[in-house]
Amino acid sequence: MTNCHSLFRIGRSLEQGKTMRKLFTIGIFALLTVVGCKKPFNPEAINGFSSALIVEGVINPSGVTNIYLSRTLDLDDKVVIKPEPKAVVQVLSENNTAVTLAEKTGGLYSIPALSLNSTQKYRLRIRTSAGVEYMSDALAVKNTPPIDKFYWERSPEGVGIYVDAQDSQNNTKYYQWDFEEDWEIRSIDSAKYSGVPGPMGGIAVVARDSKESALMFTCYKSQRSTNIDIFSTAKLSADVVSRHRVAFIPNISDKLSVRYSILVRQYALNFEAFEYLSMMKRNTEQLGSFFDAQPSELVGNIRNVSDKNDVAIGYIVIAPVLEKRLFITISDVPGWGFRLNCNTFPVKNDRDSLAVHFGPGAAYTPQYPVQNSAGGITHWTATPASCLDCRLRSGTNVKPAFW
Repeated sequence: MTNCHSLFRIGRSLEQGKTMRKLFTIGIFALLTVVGCKKPFNPEAINGFSSALIVEGVINPSGVTNIYLSRTLDLDDKVVIKPEPKAVVQVLSENNTAVTLAEKTGGLYSIPALSLNSTQKYRLRIRTSAGVEYMSDALAVKNTPPIDKFYWERSPEGVGIYVDAQDSQNNTKYYQWDFEEDWEIRSIDSAKYSGVPGPMGGIAVVARDSKESALMFTCYKSQRSTNIDIFSTAKLSADVVSRHRVAFIPNISDKLSVRYSILVRQYALNFEAFEYLSMMKRNTEQLGSFFDAQPSELVGNIRNVSDKNDVAIGYIVIAPVLEKRLFITISDVPGWGFRLNCNTFPVKNDRDSLAVHFGPGAAYTPQYPVQNSAGGITHWTATPASCLDCRLRSGTNVKPAFW
């Protein structure tokens, strides 16, 4: 139900509220020890918490359903994500008819389409590779109203991206959004030259292959939302969402340096799911000091059928997933503030100088030659490699399919 893989981030430092309260207690003890003693106190790493199952996703009654399974980590674990492989994930109807999701990679279990009856209730069943079975509460199918408008507005600080939605029947009241961003980036110039080992040792500057230059010039980047974005109209006079900002692009970002696209997804929640996510949002985003509200225990709707105290982290709902996409190009935002720091300097065209600046793994790339009156090359202009190779700016040459 939360955005793709966002609960992995939460799971690394949170095993429900119990872990956080233990950390808080240890933190208070450490603080009092430091204040009251001259000798510093260095607590041991906090490990040994049971590895809780994390369940993430939403059951789409009429479209693609993706469920992600992972495990919480100890605080000093070196890995970022601990997927749960080889599980059996099923959607069960009231008469126990089961539809099985196919295992993909990285803890993803998916099915291209479901066809659920809105008058029935369903459960999510998970059987891990260790034989432990988890079952969700019986879930009613919740209707998701359409996204009426998906748009952006520019301000002096950047670009805000907004959604409008409404339910004329006043039945939704609780909403959630997540998004995926893709954008194109380019180098400041084509990388026509490169430093290679010379025939007599050292480094020589040679013309670069045009195909390689093209790969270095245009790249694509992507990013998924990581925050919990929810909203309630329960206290409003109408079930209307107006100008809800789902994303913001600061005016120094490279996201609008060429072309940008964002896909937003909208889900309807029930009250219990909204309360669960609200508590999770407080636990993960508002713990700045000991004087802030302290973490609360999260109780989801997916439990170990043999041990009611073993509650998975996550809250599953059944609701259509509605999407909209928009594009923004650099011509739409004249004067956009992004600039690469590409300060250049001359490098002498001799073996030692070229070896220092243009050797293997060097931070600079030869951009163009400087010639004397006789046409001989006396220097090369050294440019930061990341300015001439977009792949060094976390870019990929794989163009998005929808681009």
